[in-house]
Amino acid sequence: MKKTCAWASMAAIPAAGWSLTGKPLMPTHLFLLLSIAFVTASCLGGDKHLPSSNPPEYDPKKVHTAPVAQPSAPAMVAKPTELDLLRSKLDSLETGSKEKGEGKKVPIDPNLLQLFKGVTSPCEALSRLAPGLGSTQLFAGQEGVALKKALGPDADGIARRMDERLAEGLKRSLGPGASDCPISVRQRKSSRLKNPFQPARVVLAHASSSVPFLLAQTTIPETSQDDYDVQKSLHREDPPPEWVGWKTTDTMTRIGKEDRPTNGIREDYEMIIAPKAKQCPHLEGPELKGMVDGTFDWSYTMFRATPGPQSVLYRRKIQATLKGDVDDSAQLKKVVKYDAAITFQHIGSELPHYANSGTIHGEFTIDQRTGIPEEFRIITVSGFSEGEAQTRDAQLLGTLTALMAFFSGQEYVDAEKIWKHPNTCVEITFTPATKTKKFVPNESTPVKTELRTKKEQTVVPAKFKEARERPREGNGRVSPREKESQLNTPATFTYQTPATKVRHSGFRVKAVSRAGMAEEKDGEWELAPSSYVLEFKSHIVQSPLNLPVTDFGVSMGSVGGFDAHVQATVPLRRRDDGEWVGEGEMQYETRPTTQAAHCEIRIQGSGKTTFHVKGGSIGTDPEPFAVNLIILPGETGELTDIHCKSGNTPEKMKELFATQGVQDGREAHSVTKGMRWSLLFGTTRRRTFNMTRGGYEIGGWTPVQGSDVIAKKTITVSCAVVPLLPCQEVTELTLKQAETSE
Repeated sequence: MKKTCAWASMAAIPAAGWSLTGKPLMPTHLFLLLSIAFVTASCLGGDKHLPSSNPPEYDPKKVHTAPVAQPSAPAMVAKPTELDLLRSKLDSLETGSKEKGEGKKVPIDPNLLQLFKGVTSPCEALSRLAPGLGSTQLFAGQEGVALKKALGPDADGIARRMDERLAEGLKRSLGPGASDCPISVRQRKSSRLKNPFQPARVVLAHASSSVPFLLAQTTIPETSQDDYDVQKSLHREDPPPEWVGWKTTDTMTRIGKEDRPTNGIREDYEMIIAPKAKQCPHLEGPELKGMVDGTFDWSYTMFRATPGPQSVLYRRKIQATLKGDVDDSAQLKKVVKYDAAITFQHIGSELPHYANSGTIHGEFTIDQRTGIPEEFRIITVSGFSEGEAQTRDAQLLGTLTALMAFFSGQEYVDAEKIWKHPNTCVEITFTPATKTKKFVPNESTPVKTELRTKKEQTVVPAKFKEARERPREGNGRVSPREKESQLNTPATFTYQTPATKVRHSGFRVKAVSRAGMAEEKDGEWELAPSSYVLEFKSHIVQSPLNLPVTDFGVSMGSVGGFDAHVQATVPLRRRDDGEWVGEGEMQYETRPTTQAAHCEIRIQGSGKTTFHVKGGSIGTDPEPFAVNLIILPGETGELTDIHCKSGNTPEKMKELFATQGVQDGREAHSVTKGMRWSLLFGTTRRRTFNMTRGGYEIGGWTPVQGSDVIAKKTITVSCAVVPLLPCQEVTELTLKQAETSE
């Protein structure tokens, strides 16, 4: 085996930058996105066995054969076109026999209907099945005699190998614990070759608890085993989405060696087992019965080619659809109904074509703990042959039906475990919807409650039970404790609110139905979550810079000192995605703290802008408590004013002001927009800016108990951007519970 592996990795690191106004131009964090894709491919040799007559898409009409290396003698192995011709003829014979007669009785042995009576383990069940599936009647009847003649002197050896492959395949289906399972085949005669027959030996390996991978080595029961190259394989497939089950393809190929008398002989054996059942029931018919669909596919194929050429293709298969009925307690009823098509065929280059197929309808009961059938019955049969072959066909028909019941029953039990898992197949809905009714003390609210399938959103009659107040019993009152819903008649529960609201006030309820079960979070109804208000206050003080004398010969007093106050109140609302957002008015006022002088540089201003909460989460449960908000304050509009009193302006300052269009003889000043608070606030926490969310991320809140205040966050930092201008910031965020109103 050759294995190739491919690795791929990718990393992206964006750059970061800031504007002079304090706005982030790009993220300040280094975002590292690392994706690693691991691809493993296994390269195997050419397909050495007759491919499945039941490929992965479960289409019995599609057959594929991979090319096999030809021996040195050009005419020793059948050409692919000859094999295709045999398959095509078998398929056409099957298609031509689709016309079925009326349902009729078939002479099934009554003991066969009790095949699983007293069985307690899967091994015991298959041990009883195997003899009926083997080659006991392979050469019976006129067509059996013709088949044996076409297979030639090794006909009995082929029959034995068919039995061994059947027994080994059934044993493998039980997993690693079945190595000692006594699945037997027909009694063998002594070999006419030199050495006595050697029994099969099975070696099992386990890959995982759910999907066993088994390797088998079986001693070829003839002294001529060294005359053949033998290859075996077992392939297991998972079921399609929304199904439980599996599919195994078990094969063995024997090709005669070129330097032995067996040169030019090829044999292929293949058995496919594919049971599956839907994970969730569906509602069917006007009464909306809970039904669980299932399918079962089994096929057994043998191909033999000898020099001449002489080739034979032999096939048996069963394809079934099943329906399990689910009661209002989400329990699978014991009876599972089935419709199956069974086909017996063989064909060869010197063998008359033979195809006998028909359909059967019936039901079987299962042990709901193990899935092992307890008994089964065939109700009607259509299309099978009459006369001499009827009894023989009926015996095999009954055994194949039991095989279907055995494997399908176990998948139905596994599916039941899934649809009984709460909220897998159904969900509870409420009117009014959960988290939409606002709190009013001691108010009673009728809540209509229904159960719906998750996929189709179909209303299901259900039993609602164990209604309880939440977050604890006695928080308000819910009644009744149990209630049933019917089509167009929801169950109605009445919830009376407590005098004082507790977070998550409401009730929980469980539901059981013919479509599944629901409880826990999907079965909870609660009052609308509390509304919240964010209060934001910030105080920034920048000390003035003392400049007693300038180059202009003027006393400037102190420069750049200011005291800024900002506050905002922002109502929050919860978006559909669970994020908390909001907008509110933000007020700012900045006054200068410079001393009076001939010329002053003053920073001052007041006004209103908008404060945004761009998103975030509020988790107020004690364990864990977590508040994280993305905020974006609006820009403040302070002015920086250079002002000199009239008559005190030095010549050089006059020249400076003249460039700004200010004439001498009047009070001279120059004004520019500074956004001082916004600049310093953004500079202080630029590392917390979330470029994706478009705001500053504020986490690490402290919970507050016993009041309408939920949590607080206080930030005290130095905001100095110039060492000569000391700056201190104190910012406080308060998350409060908003008053509720209808």
